[in-house]
Amino acid sequence: MRTEPGTIETGVMEGSRRESEGGETPITLLQPTSTDPEEDPEKFKLSLLDCEGGFDQVLELAGSWGLWQKKVFVISHLAQVFCAMHAVSAVFLSFTPDHWCNVPGLNDTVQEMVDPPLHPHHLKNFSIPWTSKNGYAKCEYYNHNYTTLLPQLVTEEGPGLHHLPINASTTTCDSWVFDESLFQSTLVSEFSLVCGRRWMMATVQASYMSGLLLGSLVMGQLSDRFGRRKMSVMCGMAVVVIGIVASFVNTYMQFLALRFIIAFLCSGLMVINFVLVMEVVKPKARTLTGMMYALFFGLGITILPGFAYFIRDWRYLELAIGLFSSSLIAYYWILPESPRWLASQGRVQDALVILKDIARTNKKKLPSDQQILRLISRVHDKEVESSTETQPTKWYSGIVNTVCAQMTLVRTPVIRRRCLISFFLWFVAASVYYGLIFSGTNIKADPFLMIFISGLVEFPSAIVFISVLDKFGRRPTMCGLFVACGACLLAILAVPEDQIYVNFFLVNLGKFFTTAVFQQQFLYTGELMPTNIRNIAVGTSSMIARIGCVITPYIITLLGDVHYALPSTLFGILSMAAGLLTLLLPETNNTLLPETVAEVEAMPK
Repeated sequence: MRTEPGTIETGVMEGSRRESEGGETPITLLQPTSTDPEEDPEKFKLSLLDCEGGFDQVLELAGSWGLWQKKVFVISHLAQVFCAMHAVSAVFLSFTPDHWCNVPGLNDTVQEMVDPPLHPHHLKNFSIPWTSKNGYAKCEYYNHNYTTLLPQLVTEEGPGLHHLPINASTTTCDSWVFDESLFQSTLVSEFSLVCGRRWMMATVQASYMSGLLLGSLVMGQLSDRFGRRKMSVMCGMAVVVIGIVASFVNTYMQFLALRFIIAFLCSGLMVINFVLVMEVVKPKARTLTGMMYALFFGLGITILPGFAYFIRDWRYLELAIGLFSSSLIAYYWILPESPRWLASQGRVQDALVILKDIARTNKKKLPSDQQILRLISRVHDKEVESSTETQPTKWYSGIVNTVCAQMTLVRTPVIRRRCLISFFLWFVAASVYYGLIFSGTNIKADPFLMIFISGLVEFPSAIVFISVLDKFGRRPTMCGLFVACGACLLAILAVPEDQIYVNFFLVNLGKFFTTAVFQQQFLYTGELMPTNIRNIAVGTSSMIARIGCVITPYIITLLGDVHYALPSTLFGILSMAAGLLTLLLPETNNTLLPETVAEVEAMPK
């Protein structure tokens, strides 16, 4: 549910709500001073100390994009690597091997009559229907009296020299034989998630996406209350433990439950660490760090096939991922708390200690402790004032306030049009992104190569379009990316199924375009919405995206069984529609961000 744009943005909005609505105030706080810190550092310090700003002024004194911030950026987003491996591991954990019915009584009886024993593939000739189009049937076998027919099937001349009656009836089976040439064991083969139970295979990934959805709604609020570092350390340690435990489960439902919890915790790691980074870097660096986090997710996807190639048993693969992620335990020693969060909680002395460490690492010299504490205290005073004004009187007040805020998104015509289109764009971007990652089975691509290339395209996609976005604008870039992705996917319908590498190229080219869309959604949606509803608009969009991620595994699995190109065609149509709908939105590049709903409603249609 790559880490899901929606998941991350929700956490950012929750984490920054206390200081500003939508995160815009921190940027404008620096406007009162025109002093250049490089030209006159001392004068710059004095100008900051005299202004009425907030924490960003304090951060400028300690260094807001130095070595300390870059170290925290890397440390925080290492969690993305492990969470990406968990998110995409279902490709290998629940891989569906070639399979056919295990005919009751046939296997053991024939093996007793033939020496040396027959390979299971030979038994298919006796018992499994075959067609030139689909090969051997997966869910049916010939309903013969095999005890009577065995002497005809196995003679002194050898097995299978006599054919069975071609008009024999068939019946469905409840146990299967699985080909172990590619994987020794998968969830599908161990729990028989085929034929009438195939939907249960799709549910493995849907459960993970559901965990991401719930985690995105809960973890941001928990980190606001208990702190970024504490929650991140707890989530990291829990991911390690539960990831290891998941490799020892005895039932399908146990694995489903643990996978849901892993996703819930990974959502917390991604949300909280993203917020932590945003809170310790300067405003101008937030766009860069917000886009670059995707590189860590792509790295995790790229690494995973290497693990799966050498570990062909799903239990050992899950165990290996859990053990590999044990480096998250180091968060207890190396992950700092957000000094901004400490200041908002009134823990000014603790915030001062971290600020001194930031200044020391960044080779900056801070003013006196008293001056810094005076600036930090302003953050807490603003927090107390804000809390007093919005203090809920009932336990359910927070829920009521959220619902009322969401109603604002559809109350007025211009905002309603922007929000509904944005919801659809997020839904399509998330669905297509994950749909293409898991589409390798439908086009019969090598799973190891498919996932490796799918992760590899994340790197250029996250970088190439940053400059394009600024040069040509948000609307034409987003429209072009959606349409290009849709064209690639619709082209698959015209490619024969046996042209595997052509389809492979088209899928990954589409993935390249939709990855860029997935990242740029944050920026464009945030710029479309006024400050007073920006948090709730992006948060609601992320929820819609998560719903798309939950549905996607069923589209890939169930529609793919009907026709290999049906899922890609559906995704292509949705991408085309999203691209055209983007043209109904205004351009926001190099424009002032709206502050109120009334301001948006007064804009030209």
